[in-house]
Amino acid sequence: MLIKMRYSLLFFAVCSQAYALDHASHPVQQASGSRQIKCPSRDFYEFIKVFSESKEVQSQFTKYPLKRQVREDAEPEAKIVMRTLRRDQVSFPVIYDEAERKQENLILRIDWIKSNRAKLTMMKDDTDYVIDYFFILNSCWNLVRIENWSL
Repeated sequence: MLIKMRYSLLFFAVCSQAYALDHASHPVQQASGSRQIKCPSRDFYEFIKVFSESKEVQSQFTKYPLKRQVREDAEPEAKIVMRTLRRDQVSFPVIYDEAERKQENLILRIDWIKSNRAKLTMMKDDTDYVIDYFFILNSCWNLVRIENWSL
């Protein structure tokens, strides 16, 4: 009886260690149940190619709360307001994929990359459609602010 109990304890100890090792080797799941996505690239040019094509990548590599500047109608003039948005308040995609940009005649332009910061602009020629996107690099690039200058 004592031998069976020792084997049982040994079995549980081994199984719990195997689980701990296996569990640690897999990426942590997000609370929403979606799977963790690996950083597409620390090179901004490569990162933005992947980021702009995937709602899932955009959602994961956006820092919350996201700062979003909007123009509000007000009397006598419109005013610029900066809001902070939680994950559940952001609609994705925030940057349209290449096919939709082409269909809508939108241009996606990298304005600058400075060390761990980058600015991207989506615009439409001969219109007032202009949206700026600001990114910061930590372990990966993250969208931190959107400024909508469109009228």
